[in-house]
Amino acid sequence: MKVLICLLTLLGGPAVALASGGYDANVLVDLTHTVWGYMGVLLFVGAYALVPFENTIHLRKSKPVLMAAGIIWVLVAIAYIQIGDTHTAHQAIKDSLLEYAELFLFLLVAMTYINSLEDRFVFLRLRGFLVSRGYSLVKIYWITGLLAFLISPVADNLTTALLMGAVVMAVGGGNKKFVVLACINIVVAANAGGAFSPFGDITTLMVWQKGKVQFLEFFDLFLPALVNWLVPAVIMMFAIGKGNPEAGEDNVQMKYGAVPMIILFLCTIVTAVCFHNFLHLPPAAGMMLGLGYLGFFSYHIKMHEGRYNKYDAILGVRNSVPFNPQYATSKRTKSISHIMDSISYPAFAINLERKVTHWNKYVEKLTGVPAKDRIGTDKYWSPFRSEKTKILVDMVLDNAPETEFQKLYQGEHHESKIIEAGHEAAAFLPNIGEHGTRMIMTAAPVRDKNGHVIGAIQIVRDAAEFTSETAHFDLMTRIARAEWDTLLFFYGVILCVGGLAQFGYLGFVSHFMYTGLGATYANSLVGILSAIVDNIPVMYAVLTMDPIMSHGQWLLVTLTAGVGGSLLSIGSAAGVALMGTARGVYTFGAHLKWTPVIALGYGLSILVHLWLNSSLMHIVK
Repeated sequence: MKVLICLLTLLGGPAVALASGGYDANVLVDLTHTVWGYMGVLLFVGAYALVPFENTIHLRKSKPVLMAAGIIWVLVAIAYIQIGDTHTAHQAIKDSLLEYAELFLFLLVAMTYINSLEDRFVFLRLRGFLVSRGYSLVKIYWITGLLAFLISPVADNLTTALLMGAVVMAVGGGNKKFVVLACINIVVAANAGGAFSPFGDITTLMVWQKGKVQFLEFFDLFLPALVNWLVPAVIMMFAIGKGNPEAGEDNVQMKYGAVPMIILFLCTIVTAVCFHNFLHLPPAAGMMLGLGYLGFFSYHIKMHEGRYNKYDAILGVRNSVPFNPQYATSKRTKSISHIMDSISYPAFAINLERKVTHWNKYVEKLTGVPAKDRIGTDKYWSPFRSEKTKILVDMVLDNAPETEFQKLYQGEHHESKIIEAGHEAAAFLPNIGEHGTRMIMTAAPVRDKNGHVIGAIQIVRDAAEFTSETAHFDLMTRIARAEWDTLLFFYGVILCVGGLAQFGYLGFVSHFMYTGLGATYANSLVGILSAIVDNIPVMYAVLTMDPIMSHGQWLLVTLTAGVGGSLLSIGSAAGVALMGTARGVYTFGAHLKWTPVIALGYGLSILVHLWLNSSLMHIVK
């Protein structure tokens, strides 16, 4: 009963403070019963309630928490001014900003390296290798799970899940049962793998930076994390059945500098660890030194590419946008014409009736078909396919699920990172050129001033020319493509929690959980709560409350916060990402059916930790 009361309290009452920073019970004034405190709690609850609906209402998760963070600190300042204190709030927000700065710089470098490795086709090479082996479905299930478990401690669980998810969709996209089981396996494995490394998850990074667990001590969680993955993985394996999918092609080669870049990333991790363990400097400073490694190596790549007199693009500038499908005016045809006029590639446009409205001169030259023979007809597919079939622009208008895209383009499809609602795909088109040509297609919907789709545009580019345009490595572009929404979300969370901590709510929650329930039950509850809310604010709140507990208990809360998100598909970034990759197949309900099995692994991992690391339960740091 106490556990239920605590859970309800954490979700609704003062425990909304489970997201903050900068708490020191020796200097705080109890402002929990002031109108300013109540307003701060309600504001945070309201802002955070919008986060789970990000993909439904199309409101970036960073926006509500950024707003809430600023207003909460206004309330904190007013509350302290009213009691004659003009110093405490100022110092407290500086402490929260410092904590965020360290986290921000660390993550920015890590994201930049991951983006750079992606640019060098490191992950595509790995995917191509796995797809081409012709493994059985069961083997693919275990290989993707094992790789997710082993890669996530070095990269992050989100990138790992997307990579392994792409392999699953490419190999078994037509087998819905396999896709669901493989996606669940990847989510559990990625989250479990991230739990025993400071680089595997944001929560483990925060624990490490706070000095609660040292770098090598994280490996005490290896066996509990392994149990957390293996128990549900073994049980789910029996539901897969037999099957041998057709092997795909392995024609992806890594770009110049890929292997040295992997080595530099590992050197950067070692540098960050050395800064923390031996020099007693923030790990973020070591990561920034690692960014310097990458900066000099990017200069070497530029010299190799023969761009001696070229500077990297200004941060944030995007040079590869093929077209901008801007919102149209009420004059539909004229507005689409305006967009088409800005495209310097072969392109055509269709309306909702699937009739060609525009066929530019570049596509005339590419296909040899004049515009007069295509405008007003539904034969836009014929220059590209021998038989009438859906092409990329049709899929965009249909708002087709990811599984259909993958089935049509055999894994060579992804959502555009530049064009909103856009899609990109690659395919060999036998009707283009003398002997056929491999082409890159980009398609996106066009909307009217009210946001309603009125048609779609597709452009077609020669893959060789496209590769030449995008082959150059630009470090500033890699930095610009970091997950800025996520980084700003962390700012909002840390500042919100910092403000609520100044009101005194975390002291109440810390006493209720760690004195009333005891550390083991409280830390186990943290994992369950992480699946419902988000493990970042939950773990940050625990670190901010800083309860007095043993080293073994700090390891336990690190484990539960890392793996608890696997209980629900929406409980971790890995799960949410794969719901997008396998849209309509891997769903909340599909994952929920296997939650009891995942919960079994969760419970057993806690028991294994309590048994294996029992000697650490009496060591207080």
